[in-house]
Amino acid sequence: MPAAAGQDAHAGHVMAEEDARPTTSTRSIRIVDDPGRKELAVVLGPIDLPAFSSHHMEQLPVQEGTVPFDMTIRGYRTHIIDRDGNPVPRAVLHHMNLLDPGRRELFLPIMLRVLAASHETPPIRLPGWLFGIPMRSGSTFLALTMLHNPTEVSYEGVTVHLTLEYERNEPLPVYPVVPFHVDAMYPEVSATKSWDLPPGLSTKSWEASPAIRGLVIGLGGHLHAYASRLTFRNLTAGELLYDVRPELDENGQIVDIPMLTHQGRGVGVLVVPGHTYRITAEYLNPFDTVIENGGMGAVGGAFIPLERWPASNPREALFAADYDWVIRSQVAHGAAHEGPDPAQGSSPARR
Repeated sequence: MPAAAGQDAHAGHVMAEEDARPTTSTRSIRIVDDPGRKELAVVLGPIDLPAFSSHHMEQLPVQEGTVPFDMTIRGYRTHIIDRDGNPVPRAVLHHMNLLDPGRRELFLPIMLRVLAASHETPPIRLPGWLFGIPMRSGSTFLALTMLHNPTEVSYEGVTVHLTLEYERNEPLPVYPVVPFHVDAMYPEVSATKSWDLPPGLSTKSWEASPAIRGLVIGLGGHLHAYASRLTFRNLTAGELLYDVRPELDENGQIVDIPMLTHQGRGVGVLVVPGHTYRITAEYLNPFDTVIENGGMGAVGGAFIPLERWPASNPREALFAADYDWVIRSQVAHGAAHEGPDPAQGSSPARR
């Protein structure tokens, strides 16, 4: 790997200021319920994928959907098919995200990230009777997918299927879980979450307090090549919640980042609004030149709220910036034009 090469092909994209403000769409989304299997499919597409196309190809705009009934997500998986129903290699899925603009993140007043998947993500399943992610009937969600096609075969009429496994039994689950994440580049939300790595050892940190009390039951992380350590700690109590040194290959690339589950007394580790928490990403750049956009560091986890989860505030500056960035980032990668859409959404800041 060249000393000054970037770590991620999508790092550093920005939207031109003169570009028209984009909005969400409802034209390329279908929601299909299978009550017998207790599965709800969110289907995005269709879209054509030319052979050897990068993720700078035309992408689907961010799609807006509505949760059809009260449910608890206990698992999810993705699959991709062409217009004839034939499977498409999972390698075409760069990433897919489901966001809830009605709820804020735990540590920052931006849209809640409910779940994410890439071509590497296996089916995710929680014990449905014990843990689950609650979604309320009538609430709005945003779904987006970024695709590319590194294969030599072109695919037409491709649809991405996100299948949510759910429960509707009110007494279940015992512990409702809400995902959360923190990023070393917060509170920046309107640009790439990567930074330049100087030669040698360097760190990047961010700290904040949670909006509500709750229990952390599991933590995982995300880093780029040449990362040496990732920590998440309670500064007020002097407690280290997450401390990993990623496994690297001979080229400095990430092989594995351990996930940690709480194994102490009680259900999880208590976090409280009166305490300050810090994420720190540490890198060791072995070259004598700067690696542009080489650093990235995030911690994500599962959180059992002990108080009512806070709603988002669309007029909060960080929320509005994050909402616009999510929508505009798809356009920055070449979102396909779907034509006039009378049901097209707008930024909630203007609703």
